[in-house]
Amino acid sequence: MEGQHLLIKYMGRELNDLKFHLTIKERALLEKVKMISRSTGIEVDPTPALAYPGKSRTLMLNKLMGQIFEEFVYRILANKFQVQRQVKAFESLYNFTHRRYHNTPDILVEGRIPVEAKVSFYNYEQISEYSKKYRVGAVVLAYSSNCYVPSGWRYFTNFLADQRRLLNWLDSVLHA
Repeated sequence: MEGQHLLIKYMGRELNDLKFHLTIKERALLEKVKMISRSTGIEVDPTPALAYPGKSRTLMLNKLMGQIFEEFVYRILANKFQVQRQVKAFESLYNFTHRRYHNTPDILVEGRIPVEAKVSFYNYEQISEYSKKYRVGAVVLAYSSNCYVPSGWRYFTNFLADQRRLLNWLDSVLHA
């Protein structure tokens, strides 16, 4: 996976094999990052995420997990369908309303079905906002979980283990 490379120099010398003091929670998150990386076959270097201090480190590790999983979902879908990333569903009118809207789904399949890839937490309000533009869509979860989605939308759990259910559903919706 393409990303930032961390090069640290101290007094003209390059520092390698950095060791970070991690909390128990951060260690568990790092193990999850490594596990999802192994499961997807997408190699990443967690060092840039570990370089952040305090709570920012936890946020960056969660973000890294999400990026790995989103890349995995994208690759699976791109093998079978025409897919686009980060396509704006509608313009946000923040300057007028002073309210932020979710207007960019992770992946858009065949220009008409949004797919949101989630590792753990999902935001129902976000999915609800997408459902105003897209009658049909999918939320894809890496592991087993419960998920509520608007009418017409589906959610798929355990995607790391079983991609077939989402692919079959997309086929049936696109060719109906």
